[in-house]
Amino acid sequence: MNPETEKTLAFYGRMTANLTHEFKNILAIIQESAGLMEDIMAVAPLSKEKYQERFNNSMTTIKNQLQRGMQLATRFNKFAHAPDHASDELDLGETVEHFCTLTERFARLKHISLEADTREIKLTTNPLLLYMALFYSLDSCLSVLPAKSSISMAASENSGKPVIEIECAGKDAPAAPQFFTKLRESSAWKELEDTAAQLGASLECAENDLRFCLFF
Repeated sequence: MNPETEKTLAFYGRMTANLTHEFKNILAIIQESAGLMEDIMAVAPLSKEKYQERFNNSMTTIKNQLQRGMQLATRFNKFAHAPDHASDELDLGETVEHFCTLTERFARLKHISLEADTREIKLTTNPLLLYMALFYSLDSCLSVLPAKSSISMAASENSGKPVIEIECAGKDAPAAPQFFTKLRESSAWKELEDTAAQLGASLECAENDLRFCLFF
């Protein structure tokens, strides 16, 4: 197996494991809420009015989790089809939003918020490599940022060319020079540089804030 194939499989493995954990969490919450409703009915089957609010809260939780599960499944299905074409026209803003939805758990586990700023921008590129570039961008930031920091990913344009901006913030985050020194020392950053080169994108870091961009 060549190194590029191994890298792609490792990426898919991490993404798939992440999503299966999220689905397990959703099912566990639904199971807990449904179990609570059953317990109430078993203890007090005739006390509907007394426990109506708890029933309503449980039903709301179940509906919200089902909706979240459907959203994740839809977006994961789109992600799973990324290798179908070596080149395809994408809505860059939509892709960034989908990616952040799929990977929010990685940030949440480190107590870091992840947000997407969506804007419709068309880009013809390799979908799989684009997802990988976003993943390595996130992974490199998570390796440097402390808890209670934030990461924002946005699609924009610069001189008519599509750009992905990744901006980090946090009162305990390293200052710009140290932040980028640590980023460049991470293995994920090296993978990002390699993937950006394959996409024909340039990777540029800001001088005075915690922001870097992929220019296409």
